[in-house]
Amino acid sequence: MKKVSFIIMAALAVSLSLNAQTADTIRLIDNIFSQWNNATPGVAVAVERGGEVLYNKAFGLANLEYNVPNTTETIFEAGSVSKQFTAAAILLLAKEGKLSLDDDVRKWVPELPSYETPITIQHLITHTSGLKDWGSIYGLTGWPRTTRVYTQELSFDIVFRQQSLNFPPGDQYSYSNSNYVMMVLITERVSGMRFARFCNERLFEPLGMKDTRWRDNHRDVIPGRATAYSAARGGFILNMPFENVHGPGGLLTTTADLLRWNRLLKTHEIFGEHYSALRIEPGVLNSGRDISYAAGLQIGTVNGFDEISHSGATGGYRAWLAYYPEKDLSVALLSNSASFNPGGAGRAVATIFLGSPERERRAAPPQPDFIDIPTANFSRFEGIFFNEANNSVTTIEIREEGLFTGNRRLRPIDADTLWSNGTRYTVTGDGNLMVISPAGASTTLLRVDEAVTDESALQQLEGEYYSYDVDVTYRLAVRDGQLWVDRMAGDSFRLNPVFFDAYRVGGAFYRFERDRRGRITGFTISVSRASNVPFSKIR
Repeated sequence: MKKVSFIIMAALAVSLSLNAQTADTIRLIDNIFSQWNNATPGVAVAVERGGEVLYNKAFGLANLEYNVPNTTETIFEAGSVSKQFTAAAILLLAKEGKLSLDDDVRKWVPELPSYETPITIQHLITHTSGLKDWGSIYGLTGWPRTTRVYTQELSFDIVFRQQSLNFPPGDQYSYSNSNYVMMVLITERVSGMRFARFCNERLFEPLGMKDTRWRDNHRDVIPGRATAYSAARGGFILNMPFENVHGPGGLLTTTADLLRWNRLLKTHEIFGEHYSALRIEPGVLNSGRDISYAAGLQIGTVNGFDEISHSGATGGYRAWLAYYPEKDLSVALLSNSASFNPGGAGRAVATIFLGSPERERRAAPPQPDFIDIPTANFSRFEGIFFNEANNSVTTIEIREEGLFTGNRRLRPIDADTLWSNGTRYTVTGDGNLMVISPAGASTTLLRVDEAVTDESALQQLEGEYYSYDVDVTYRLAVRDGQLWVDRMAGDSFRLNPVFFDAYRVGGAFYRFERDRRGRITGFTISVSRASNVPFSKIR
């Protein structure tokens, strides 16, 4: 009898200990989302480990006007978390032998321009095609996304108009939604079905994802959907994605359905082992270097554990879905607030289960021996240097204390090289600047001339410029000694000089082009995800 009592007491002690651990875990997760309440939009959070849902809660309001709370069944838009579903549709067709990942995209989409190097479907999947992002390009019209209705067909047309690529296919990785709108079109042409129907019949229904669908008509009424918001003027404003473009984003779903989807990373249902492995196989560049992007999934590590993940952001919606195979752990977050940080919150949740890493103290880079060079030799380092890869500018100037770039002092270590905090700046024989990072990566910056800002020089840039790629006309004029762009009624902005024939406004970089006689023929604009979009002078 005493033995039985001891066993019962021991079991009770273990149960109490486990309950205490569970309560502590729940409290830690709750704290991460404590700022979301009945006066704010919010977030739904679900955590599953080993097939058991350990946490499933919602915070904040789904609709601020009607005071409707978010629940664990609220439907949100998943942003770019959607991409893995689009890639999955393509992989399913490949599994069935209806297409090959090595197919030239023009086999299925002949409207795409014929570039010097063919783009394959695999290039689309891993964002290595070089296609410019359709939304970034159309933002140059003055109508960035969320400011007007975009149709799926318009996104196709924007891609078809691009006369050039960001880079030769396979040479680089550059995240571009154009890749995934092309994959939607391929899926439709190969399957003979609308993309939304194909995914519903082949993916969502078989997996029991009853609350998941594509936002292929933004005017549809979706019962139980949260409204998306952005913070503004001390409160909130609506920030809904009023567009029909889907595939790169646009998946309407719940945290419960995302957990169901994530189980495929363990069970290999639908795809089988080979194509399940392709879902998480990182892309490879022409150089042989691996990238971290697979089939709509980012492959990395967190706290020493493998992480398969993706974040999402469209309008005011935010999303995060991650899987940690060594722990069989899934974390799903969906939010209707633009200020929510899904990746940061998602990894904070994961860390509760994975543990925090031991932080290694990084040693300062060893300091080389500095030398003195004559002040007269400083001028060979002085100048403006341009990085064509990212349109950044480095200026080295002479001050009383020595040579500086911004607030950082550059100290000479030989007649041609300056040093600062592990980075070396070497003037080459042609006067350009080679920058070598502490990790050993080298970049050549081109020496450029100073900006010319007198009115007569600026007047050479006046005129009308048309871009076929964007289908828009810009009118440039000098007003009060400065160069202005008039894009449409009520939409004018000033270009700020950077160096000779180069200007910047916000995140857009303008570079003018001249013929052999020095006459202006046009300019290019580079923005995030779209480089050197051409404009030709028409007047």
